[in-house]
Amino acid sequence: MAATRLLVLVGMLSAAAFVLMATVQLPVLPSAPYLRYDPSDVVALLAALELGPGPGVAVVALKDLLYLMLRARSPFGPAANFVAVATFVGVAGWVYARRSRRTPGWVAAACAAGALARVLVMIPANFVILYLQFGMSPARVAALLGPVIIPFNLLAAGINTVLTLAFWVALHRRGLAVAGPGGP
Repeated sequence: MAATRLLVLVGMLSAAAFVLMATVQLPVLPSAPYLRYDPSDVVALLAALELGPGPGVAVVALKDLLYLMLRARSPFGPAANFVAVATFVGVAGWVYARRSRRTPGWVAAACAAGALARVLVMIPANFVILYLQFGMSPARVAALLGPVIIPFNLLAAGINTVLTLAFWVALHRRGLAVAGPGGP
């Protein structure tokens, strides 16, 4: 794929992801209404699957940078989002690219690997981010892991996996998938 075409695709996908992040935010855990799900990860996951893990992570970085500059009240939300989603997208894209015959089951397996990585990375990341943002003690953060942090990351990754799989299947059935490094 030509560098200019890849750059344009990443830019367009980043803009689409930003619009989703800025306009659709839904609380998914009654115990933590301040943690909101947004479907922008789906765009980045599709980029990682079709273009490769690097472009997928670039979509996340640009989306979060736009959000930081235009909508965020502090850098902590976009930073946490970047760590979680870049891990999810990067790992899923990397796993997906490891196999030459790519099927919906392989998409689900790659996303499951990305989800596991996301959960594992966000455990220590939350100790740092919540301390810097709110001065939260390690004991308080540890108390949030089981009821809030892990479930939120699993739920967000699960929703994004289902949505990404639906879009991936639709794009491939209609022959609209990008024939990039991550594509079939």
